[in-house]
Amino acid sequence: MTKARAYIHAAAALGPHGDTCGAERRLLHGDPPPLELKELVKTVVGVSLRQASHLVELAAIGSQLCLKRLSRPAPEDTAVYIGTGLAEVRKNEAVFSQVMPPGPGLASPFDFINAANNMAAFYTAKLGNFRARNLTVTQEEFSFEWALHLATADLRTGAYRQAIVGGVDENSRPRASHLLRIVLRDDQPMGEGCGWLYLDNRREGARGEILGTHYLTRDVDLVSLLAETVRTWRQEDEDVVVLPGFRYVDAEIAALLAAVPGLRAENYLARCGAFHTAAAFGMAVIFDAPHTAPALIVHINQNVVGDVMLVVLRAFAT
Repeated sequence: MTKARAYIHAAAALGPHGDTCGAERRLLHGDPPPLELKELVKTVVGVSLRQASHLVELAAIGSQLCLKRLSRPAPEDTAVYIGTGLAEVRKNEAVFSQVMPPGPGLASPFDFINAANNMAAFYTAKLGNFRARNLTVTQEEFSFEWALHLATADLRTGAYRQAIVGGVDENSRPRASHLLRIVLRDDQPMGEGCGWLYLDNRREGARGEILGTHYLTRDVDLVSLLAETVRTWRQEDEDVVVLPGFRYVDAEIAALLAAVPGLRAENYLARCGAFHTAAAFGMAVIFDAPHTAPALIVHINQNVVGDVMLVVLRAFAT
């Protein structure tokens, strides 16, 4: 029996400046300023989420943008998969500051509720009117990739026909405190934002396809891995775009491009900064934009101990 396939029908990304489309993206020159999202929530979602956390606001805006870009309404049996590396950083900090000395000893009820790490997934399902599987996945740098892996596996086995998959993380201040939770170089802005892909078994009207997600342990030869991936999946002379994750330095990216002919790197991190699920932003930006010809997209990510996660996708001409 032939397995079903996972096609991308819509994509959306929200960046650290409140940017929601290509024309609004701006290069980062350091840590982004604090982001206020209340008005954007009203504009995109249509209602005020008065007691929602910043992380929930990010997820609500991004997921609703993605759903609004579909050619037809998403059915109720759409499954929800969210990857997040840190989840509710700010609300957890607020709760601890209230319950630990010298705080008052009691947490605000809304801060306590919003500190639950699955609230973003709950709001995504509630606003989308979804009544199917709802999963929150946290695997540090690979949180979005594992959420995407689970979603595509469920679509291919027929457990679900549609899924919305997101990656969302917020930053916190001061920077020194945030760096206790994520390892960044001094030259890397601490980013935040989200990216969303809507997947469906149907090929008609699709913007692209998930070809595979692959986890590899440390010490893998990246040049050989990328060369083999291109040989396996490239169709004729289609463009090959590599999306490197935030653990790779410029010299490593240059070596990859030099070793495998015909590659082009896309530095999406210059517009979103570094955070655990920045991969979701990078992939969503690619599929939210029109393509005049098919392209093979390879996102390659590495965690702090050197393990590698590879996501292979194809963008269709749109």
